[in-house]
Amino acid sequence: MRFGIMIMARGPGGRAPGLTAMAQRAEAGGLDIIAINDHVVVPNGIASTYPYSEDGVWAGRAVGECLEMVTAASFIAAATNKIELLTSVMVVPYRPAVLAAKMLATLDVLSNGRLTVGCGAGWMQEEFAALGLPPFAGRGKVTDEYIAAFRTLWTDESPSMAGEYVQFSDITFEPKPLHQPRLPIWIGGEGGAAIRRAARAGDGWYPCSHNPAYPMDTPDRYAQGLARLNAAADKLGRSSADIHRAYLAVRPVIGKEQRDSDGNRRAFAGTPDAIRDDIGAFADAGVETIIFPSAGRDLSEILDRISWLTEDVLPGPRT
Repeated sequence: MRFGIMIMARGPGGRAPGLTAMAQRAEAGGLDIIAINDHVVVPNGIASTYPYSEDGVWAGRAVGECLEMVTAASFIAAATNKIELLTSVMVVPYRPAVLAAKMLATLDVLSNGRLTVGCGAGWMQEEFAALGLPPFAGRGKVTDEYIAAFRTLWTDESPSMAGEYVQFSDITFEPKPLHQPRLPIWIGGEGGAAIRRAARAGDGWYPCSHNPAYPMDTPDRYAQGLARLNAAADKLGRSSADIHRAYLAVRPVIGKEQRDSDGNRRAFAGTPDAIRDDIGAFADAGVETIIFPSAGRDLSEILDRISWLTEDVLPGPRT
């Protein structure tokens, strides 16, 4: 089992001292991955439904700030030595395909091959409009075509593509990413379209724990989602064993037991022993990597929680 933390590119994570402190604390604690979220602008009026809250409201709208994700990840790479980097997730249509492929390849080269590209199609129609992107309704097709373009640019010596949204030929695209055997793409999402995309084009599947439409907040629910992924891969003649199984736990990891609306204890809340039991149960359900949030009211509390997670909670030596 591998572990990481998710850093929000706003608040304490929106300035150099906080971003540096969180990244270095995570690396010193032996975590495997730092994940960072993606928004470019925050529209003042958001009617789109956020998929990961019960009321459909995105908490980030109240803050209104966000660092650009790939730039911030490059800063983290320079502030650390070995911890891996995960875009969590990059909204694929936000950046032109060739430019995005170059940005990500550059990040991988400068981090000495530490990047994994988490990909999603996006949920906020207003942000698509503000960025002047292809129609929101077609974002799935755009995402698929951009991912295909990434792979072509990252691997082919003479890359070319003639798609509906991406066209290029007679170009040199160097340097290629350093990550071997290839720069991995994890597909985020819990619904049918995301699972089919992961089965078709993903090196990993990266669902979130708290999507009210497709909840995966328990090991059994994750296992049910994994069964859907396995079935989709089987239909394509692909072995699901080739798809890395990751998991984003949205709720904070805390030392106080919490109960859900049905009275059941919430996973990753309680004593260190109880949380380790939760980790074991998710591992038994098929999870190979868990990303936890870096939550807290201020930087000091966030750093203390990272230390508690790495020193008191996680199983095995974290060096």
